[in-house]
Order: sequence, then C-alpha cells, then structure tokens
Amino acid sequence: MTFDVVVLGATGFTGRLACEYLAQRAQKGDVKPVSWAMAGRDLQKLEGIKGELPEVAKEVPLLKVDVKKIEELKEIAKKAKVILNFAGSPYADKALPVVEACASNGCCYVDITGEAPFAKTSAELYDAKAKETKSLILHMCGFDSIPCDIAAFMVAKEMRKRYGMGCSKIRAAVLKTSVGVSGGTIYSGIHMLTTDQENAEAWKDPYGMDPPGGLRGPDRCDGGDTNLPRWDELNERWVMMSPLSNPSVRTVRRSNALMGYEYGQGLSYGEGMAVPGPVSGWLGTTAMGMVVLSLALFPTRWALQRWVLPAPGQGPSRKTLEEGYFTVRTVGRGEKEVDGKNPTVAAQVQSGSGGDPGYKCTALMAVESALCCALQRSACAEGGVHTPASGLGQTLVDRLNDAGMKLFVEP
Repeated sequence: MTFDVVVLGATGFTGRLACEYLAQRAQKGDVKPVSWAMAGRDLQKLEGIKGELPEVAKEVPLLKVDVKKIEELKEIAKKAKVILNFAGSPYADKALPVVEACASNGCCYVDITGEAPFAKTSAELYDAKAKETKSLILHMCGFDSIPCDIAAFMVAKEMRKRYGMGCSKIRAAVLKTSVGVSGGTIYSGIHMLTTDQENAEAWKDPYGMDPPGGLRGPDRCDGGDTNLPRWDELNERWVMMSPLSNPSVRTVRRSNALMGYEYGQGLSYGEGMAVPGPVSGWLGTTAMGMVVLSLALFPTRWALQRWVLPAPGQGPSRKTLEEGYFTVRTVGRGEKEVDGKNPTVAAQVQSGSGGDPGYKCTALMAVESALCCALQRSACAEGGVHTPASGLGQTLVDRLNDAGMKLFVEP
C-alpha cells in the first residue's frame, strides 16, 4: 500500500495535532481524500492517539518504526509519497537518517525544525542525492519559518509584478502573537545552547544556511542592520529582536539564493517583534537575554527543568491552542526609484482560524506543506533540500489560504 503522507512521531505533542488536523480534514466533503498513516516506535501509544481521533480515522494504519534504524525508515519511505517528521526535540540527533531514507528512495520529506545547523548538515549530505531521485526535502515548515519565508516570497513576487524590479531591503515584523510553549521546543533550544553540533556556525553566521557559492549580502545579524531595539522605517514601528528570528532569517536568505536572487541580489533582510516603544524594546531584550542565560547555565537550567519547564511531549492547554494567533507584516523596498522614490510593497500572513502559532497552526502549516508534495507534486520544485518558499512557493500560499489562514498582499 502507498500512502500520500506518513506522520512520523505521531505520539509527540505537535505530531498528535497533525493527526487531528488530517482526521478533521477528512470529515470535510469538499477536499481531496488523503491516504495517510501514523508511525512511531510504540504501537500501543499510537493506538491510544488514534483512539482519541474522530471516527473517520479509525481505519488509519499504524506503522512501527525506529528512527535510529535506517532499514526500517527506508521501508517506510518506499511506501510513502511524503514523510512528515515530528520526531525531533531535537532534530539534530534523530532526523538525518529519516532524510537519508527519503532522499535515497525519491520520497519527499517535511519537518518543523528550527535548528539551522541541522538544516545546513542535511543540505550538505543529501541535496545532491535528493536532486537525483527528485526527492523534495523541506525543513522549517512550521512557525519556524513559513510565515516570514512565505511573506518575503509574496513581497518580492509582487514587487516584480508591479514594478519589474527586485528589493533592496525587506523587513518583517511580528505585529501581534499569542503563543504557548511546549517541552519539545524548549529542549531543542537547550540542545542548541549546550551541545557541540556539526555546522554550529550556521546559527551564528547571518548567511549560515546559504547554499555553496551563495552571494552574501550586507546583513550582519538577524535584524539586518542590528539586533538591538530599533525603529523599523518600512513597517513604521519600534521592534525588538524576535526569539524565533534565528532560523527564519537564514531561511529567507537561503530562499533568495536558491531562487537565483529573484528577491534582489544585494538584498538586506531582517526581522523583529513589534513593541510599543524603545523602553519596552530594551526591557524585552534584557528579559530575553536573561532567559537564554538561565537556560545556558547548568544550575539554573537544572532548577527550571525540575520545577518549571514542561517536559518533552507536554504543551499548551486546548484553550491556548484554539485561541492563539499571530500576524506577520513584511514590507519590501524596490531597488530603483519610480517617480523620484523607491516603491514599497507589503504583505501579511495571519493565523486566521489556524489557532496557536507554535503548535496548532504549525501542525496545519506542516500538513499543508506535505500535501503540496503529495497532491500537487508537479507544481513544486523538482528535488533537493529546499525552503518552504523555494520548494513550494505559490502552491503553499494557496493551500494555506484554503485551509483558513489569511495570506495577502496589501493594496
């Protein structure tokens, strides 16, 4: 039997939400049917998760697979069009065999990692093989980093359409957000802070995820010009550095490189989180720095893990999942003047009915990314290790809008 999508890591917090989304999707009469399966190490746990899903999922197959056993993974890859991988926390020490299995067998791969070093290593090891087998490998397909990556794609595309030019500068601002936190996300962050990793420079170098031979632009940091609180003249508001910017900005810069610098060869790209003014920006930056320091130092990290932080597999309440939201606004400035000034184009990506950005809406974005590959393969990039924008582009924009999110270019 061949499956459109196999959900690997279905017993994890976001993996369970992805299974819920697929089951709820199947209840709608106006969508194309999808054949899917749940995969993981423990069939009993998988059975328990399936028992909590809508009745329409009662016949969904369960597949036993250990992510550390490459032969088992290859057998799954032979049966699937796409493996949607949630077996991370972190991905760095679990996911490379899954990528290998997919790249070797022409199966597409989607995950929600925010780990830039892992994504860099994946590209170095498996991009050539994936191109050969036409396997599309997609990292960063959740809140890290679809909203900003796709918004930049929309801005650059519209700039070309309206004015026939690329962008000299693009700035993204998270205007509003309400997001819960899970143990898996926290433990991935701790792993990056405390463990020696291959390609660790990828999260320090502003262009650390660029492909070989990439043309570096002017950016020195995640904010483009500076990581300090600053006035964003394109979004016309104060911003501070977003805790999610590290993988996101590198993903956007990689998208531009993979698409032949369609956004602009000398592009400066940066992100920030909107704040009421400079004082709140400095207070927020200081607080964020103290949290990072607390997680980096063993005594405070141990205390937080023991008494405060959720464990892997734990996450926000159902109320938080349903009521969460986000809005990302991205503005691009044209490379050349028109009637004496450089034109601007703005786009927004909103959660819409998607819910909590880090989990419920992340599950939606990841599933829809996988369905791009499973159901609309000819509309996606041919193969290789890609970003959401370079691999899926307008196909993903359309699917996310159809799924209840709101993605649009401002008039």
